[in-house]
Amino acid sequence: MGVVHHTEYPRYFELARNRWLDKIGWNIDVCNAGHLVFPVVHLECDYKKSARFGGMVTATARIIRYTGARVEFLQQVLDESGSVCAEGRVTVGFLNTATGRVMRCPDALAAKIQEELAAE
Repeated sequence: MGVVHHTEYPRYFELARNRWLDKIGWNIDVCNAGHLVFPVVHLECDYKKSARFGGMVTATARIIRYTGARVEFLQQVLDESGSVCAEGRVTVGFLNTATGRVMRCPDALAAKIQEELAAE
């Protein structure tokens, strides 16, 4: 077939969000220690062109909206030439793994998110 299967693009989106968390100092260890996970509550993806199997892709994540209870990301997967293969919007919430309950964004993370939005 020679092309990346469509189900891989949401995985690329997730990897980009994890890299974003690393960048702002909220890596998976910090989140686990705080009993925090980010369940996806909405995902949409527009496929623009196929990435080639075996090729290199770059996935990006940029916050476009924050409500205190949810964060919406604009995400892209780009091929080696920089062409957009897929673009989507992903909305995540906040869940406390110790209680299993939905929660608001922790204050320290909220401050980092606000900094990211202000920098745009």
